[in-house]
Amino acid sequence: MDTSVHKSYAQQLKVFSRTDVGKRRQRNEDSLGVIARHGIFIVADGMGGVDGGDYASKRVVDDLVERFHNLQPDSISFEDRLDRICESINISSAGISEEAYKREISGMGTTFVALCLDLENPSQAYALHVGDSRVYQYRRKTLRPITRDHSLAAESGLENAEAIPLFMAGVITRAVGIKDEVEVERTPIHVLPGDRFLLCSDGLYNMIPEQRLNSFFTQGHEDISAELVIAANQAGGFDNITVIVIDIPGNSSPPESLDDTIT
Repeated sequence: MDTSVHKSYAQQLKVFSRTDVGKRRQRNEDSLGVIARHGIFIVADGMGGVDGGDYASKRVVDDLVERFHNLQPDSISFEDRLDRICESINISSAGISEEAYKREISGMGTTFVALCLDLENPSQAYALHVGDSRVYQYRRKTLRPITRDHSLAAESGLENAEAIPLFMAGVITRAVGIKDEVEVERTPIHVLPGDRFLLCSDGLYNMIPEQRLNSFFTQGHEDISAELVIAANQAGGFDNITVIVIDIPGNSSPPESLDDTIT
């Protein structure tokens, strides 16, 4: 593999990210991670209370960043990168499950969603997810969801939010940490120059309807992640809010920094 190919593509990505506690919560149980040189972007939304959610979401991100820390992008294939992400999630799941047992916490876990870009073939990417944090793709003035929630609401087949029974709202059917092993869903994505991707926790999309989310991308905000967090808080900020926006080369300039970030 040619190292210069990986660096050229990664250095043209423009990335904006924010995480915020919101207006109603005491703690931020969301975490995010950016491993730009490997084309990996992560959002995790923890659950479990009494610092359990904080631990679970941070554990997932920390484990992934550590797994790729000493690897050069040209040393592994795209397929190996995807496999390593899934392996890391299962290691985290077992670790979180063990920690929950020690702390005697029931229901300690986290959602997980990642976008992994193919640095050799820019037309290819994958979304990997567990739970109801999401990846959206913006193209030709249209924002569309790439992932399908692992939740009672999504699996019921009810599309109208008002028709969803209250007991089903926010109940997820798959999470990292509830069991020692978890199935990570992989969704292939075709990527075009100028595409934009949004990764977010439910604290964003539950506050802002999809049609309005779309409008933020058409308005050309300088830092769209900050604008989205502000809007979610203005709409009530009922939950923690985490956002990553990635601009694919074609309509963006290089970011100021490609350092790994964990927030």
